[in-house]
Amino acid sequence: MNTTLAAMHHQGLIFSANQERGCVSEKDEPCLSSGFSALDRLLGGGWPHSGVIHLSSEPAIGEFTLLQGALVKAREQGLVVLINPPAEPCIQWLLAQGVAPARLLILRPQSTAHALWAAEQCSRSSSCAVVWLWHQGLSFTQARRFSLACQRSQALLVLVDYQCQSSALPVQLSMRLQQQQQGLQITLLRQQGRFARGEVTLSKVQLWPFLRYSHRHQEPSLRPLQPAARHYEVG
Repeated sequence: MNTTLAAMHHQGLIFSANQERGCVSEKDEPCLSSGFSALDRLLGGGWPHSGVIHLSSEPAIGEFTLLQGALVKAREQGLVVLINPPAEPCIQWLLAQGVAPARLLILRPQSTAHALWAAEQCSRSSSCAVVWLWHQGLSFTQARRFSLACQRSQALLVLVDYQCQSSALPVQLSMRLQQQQQGLQITLLRQQGRFARGEVTLSKVQLWPFLRYSHRHQEPSLRPLQPAARHYEVG
């Protein structure tokens, strides 16, 4: 294989027929289970251990909860960095995922250029295990820089893009999230190292198990008082 073909193969731009290896990397690192069996099957095992995950998503439809399995990587390996999140994260939820507040770093750069620079520096650092970047629109060149940075440090960068961008970016994984009445529809657009397309829908109860308890107790809690009942206020 000549130099040009070798470089293209390394970038995931060439697929070999005997290369159906799912999310396992060249170092045989195990993939990160998403916590949803149907999604793991679609991804060939789960989330990649390192690289860039590109999510085209609407705001606040479950994109953060969807990748809660990736936070397992940060429990012992480094920091979780959130760059320009659309809202403040729930500390109690992060604690439930095993992420201590001391391992969480929130950055709000003053400009887009500063945000991209911060994301690249964090991806290069061996101190950061998982980096989340909320950014609208990403160039091919910048996506390639992120991928190279993650390869060197074995970090995982999750890029949440609220624009419907092409899946041709040189990233490890590209997906589209769409809110449906029955739950969250996940469409796999591109996965490095394998030909894989398809979609899966996760119900709201799967994403937020507490809804099962809420629905179970909602009717009794809203049952009206009987006409003969008396209501007393204590205070």
